[in-house]
Amino acid sequence: MLNYAMNRRRMVDNQIRTADVTSRPLLAVFDELPRENFLPEEMKPFAYSDRHLEIARIEATGEVRQALAPVLVARMLQAIEPIHGAKALHVACGSCYASAIMAKLGAEVVALDEDGKLLDMGEAALTSVGITSVKRIVGALGDGVAAAAPFDVIFIEGAYQKRPSGLLAQLAEGGRLIGVAGVGRAAQVMLEVKADGVSTGRPVFDASAPLLAAFAAAPHFAF
Repeated sequence: MLNYAMNRRRMVDNQIRTADVTSRPLLAVFDELPRENFLPEEMKPFAYSDRHLEIARIEATGEVRQALAPVLVARMLQAIEPIHGAKALHVACGSCYASAIMAKLGAEVVALDEDGKLLDMGEAALTSVGITSVKRIVGALGDGVAAAAPFDVIFIEGAYQKRPSGLLAQLAEGGRLIGVAGVGRAAQVMLEVKADGVSTGRPVFDASAPLLAAFAAAPHFAF
C-alpha cells in the first residue's frame, strides 16, 4: 500500500524546497494537504510525482484538463503570494487543488472551470479536506468572473498563447496574474502586475504547461 504521507514529505523536501520555494506557510500547506484526494482513482499513485496529470475531459469539447505538477504550482503561487484576505480567482481550476492551497493560506477563492461535473469533483475533494469556503463557478475561462471582480490574485492553471485581456481587466489595482505564456521550449511563467490601471508582464522562470484551448492563438493560413 502506498504511503501517501511519506511521498508527500519527499515531494516537499526533494522537489519543492529544492526549486527555491522558501515561503514557510506555503511549504506547510503542501506538506499537509493530501493531493491524492484531488485526483481520479487511476491517478492517485502518481499524486506526488513531478508531472502534470490528466484529471478529466471537458464534456462539451473533449478538451483534456490537467493538474499542473506540484512544484510548478508551488513556484507560481510563491510568485503571486495569495496571502490571507486576498481575493483570488483560480482559472481552469480542475479538481481545485490549487484552490485548496490558496484557501488554506487564507485567501478568498473563486474557482472557475467549464464543466459542472469537473467542479463536482472539486467540491468533493475540497469537502474531504474540510474546505467549504471556495466558491465554484461554471463558465468560459476567458470571461473570468466579472461579478466577483476585482481580484488581487488570478492563477491560470495552464498555458496561454494569446494574452488573457479579459482576465487582466478583472485585476484589482496592485493585483497579480500568473500563468504560463507560450508552448514548448519557449514557454515562460509570466507575472502580470497592475499599476495605475495598466497591467505589465515580466517573465519569472521557464516552464511548460498544457495549453488551454480558451487561450489558444487563432489558426492562420499561409499561402
